[in-house]
Amino acid sequence: MTVVACSAAAGAIFGARSITDDETDIVLRASRIVSQLQTWLPQERRPEDLVYDGIGGMLDVLDPHSNYLDPRSYSKMRTRQEGSFFGVGIIISRRNGKVTVIAPVAATPAARVGLRAGDVIAAVGTQSTEDLTLDEVVDLVRGPEGSTVHLTIRRPGMEKPFDVEITRTRIPQNSVRFAFMLSGDIGYIRLSEFTNTSVREVKDAIHRLRGEGMQKLVFDLRNNPGGPLEAAVGVADTFLREGQLIVSIRGRTPDNNSTFTAPGLGERFTGPLVVLVNEGSASASEIVSGAVQDHDRGLVVGETTWGKGLVQTVFTVRDTGLALTTARYYTPSGRCIQRDYDSFIDYMTHRNGVHPDDPGAATYETDGGRTVLGGGGIAPDLEITARTLSEPVVKLYGEAAFFRFAIHLLQGVPEKDQAAFATALEEDDGVLDQFWRFVADSDIATDDDVAAVRADPVATSDVRRAIEIEVLNSTVGLEAGYRVALQADEQLEAALDNFDVAEGMLETYNREAQAPAKATASSGSPPRGRSQARR
Repeated sequence: MTVVACSAAAGAIFGARSITDDETDIVLRASRIVSQLQTWLPQERRPEDLVYDGIGGMLDVLDPHSNYLDPRSYSKMRTRQEGSFFGVGIIISRRNGKVTVIAPVAATPAARVGLRAGDVIAAVGTQSTEDLTLDEVVDLVRGPEGSTVHLTIRRPGMEKPFDVEITRTRIPQNSVRFAFMLSGDIGYIRLSEFTNTSVREVKDAIHRLRGEGMQKLVFDLRNNPGGPLEAAVGVADTFLREGQLIVSIRGRTPDNNSTFTAPGLGERFTGPLVVLVNEGSASASEIVSGAVQDHDRGLVVGETTWGKGLVQTVFTVRDTGLALTTARYYTPSGRCIQRDYDSFIDYMTHRNGVHPDDPGAATYETDGGRTVLGGGGIAPDLEITARTLSEPVVKLYGEAAFFRFAIHLLQGVPEKDQAAFATALEEDDGVLDQFWRFVADSDIATDDDVAAVRADPVATSDVRRAIEIEVLNSTVGLEAGYRVALQADEQLEAALDNFDVAEGMLETYNREAQAPAKATASSGSPPRGRSQARR
């Protein structure tokens, strides 16, 4: 979420006014109820949990995004936004019911002691991970800088587990997940979330890619849930002219009304720009994509964004936080980003957003005179719906079949040779036959599901690609696997096919900087691609 941080004592949440007698009476009633619950509930509950849940229920009646952060949630939010934590440097997930290393982060303690993809963390210290949640395992692995943690590892192909002792250190959480050249002079940057380090990371990535010949940029904000407002303003500043409006905030009182313009700080990217968005792009992602679109700075491609335009001010209450909605976000053209949330079901299933084919959507005008739609989320200039995988392939992903097969394939390959093996591997019929035997022997899928995939050329192609991705992830690195995944990305393909449109928009944008009067129309041909209904 996009938040405005605010530190406050508990009493300061309500401003400087005193607590009334009626409010004191209500608090006393709530205290008595907690006491009664403690006495009569059939199962024991901690009083703090009852209070936290009660506050959460109280906030639920306000809007979908006001919420109370208990100590653990508040600590996680602060850690995520600060952009680093103290740990060992591994990406873990549950695979086949076990806490499994997906990949060690390069140049971290975990990589230096030789942890590898497929390793199962059987215990942290003396605590078995069998009955722990993933979050509980993460909490055990993290700790103070310089302290040590003992992990018991079960490695595929080895009969006995072994122990490793790892010293915790600061692990950066990179919000720029990937940044590389696609082809020719086109660069690609994937921003996974907005944190306090995002502005620096984006500018560093642009500087590095410029050195590699980048003149055009695909900026990927898909599935980016947002983050601090300051990060959104700083990232938007990278693409806009100094002084251009980025976002307006309008609240119930004049004190909650403000505007944010591009400060013109640091390195900027001034070339043709395409921004990728989808339904998972929310809050800060919508501030950036909305500003780019309203100023005709670049082409927005993908699907209508989430429509989360409520401003949460986070008040610190001792070791907890109250994220309270205090205002709404508006794009430079005046569009309210927030979708209607009168119907909780419609809101959570995204049935009431806008899209380019919506005849009833409110219309607004960009700097160059183009019509853009308002009423909930950012509707892309070119709507391309992401292709969905077939149900049997989704089931294989759900069972971690491709990851498990990749680890199985690599068991007989010496570690020093695994990267070369992965790079040379061809996902031919022989490898596919091995995969299907592995699936059958592991009881991963039914015969009917296997037959359905094998009879479908598109699904078979998806299986080949998934095997290649997981083998590369487990050896060469996550970027190598991600590059292969992008080869089947139809939204990215549409972005690359429409850079001439982005170039035309840039010409208009640059002319507007020279002309005192507002342009009446944008140059360039309309975008090419399929205009499709949202999923």
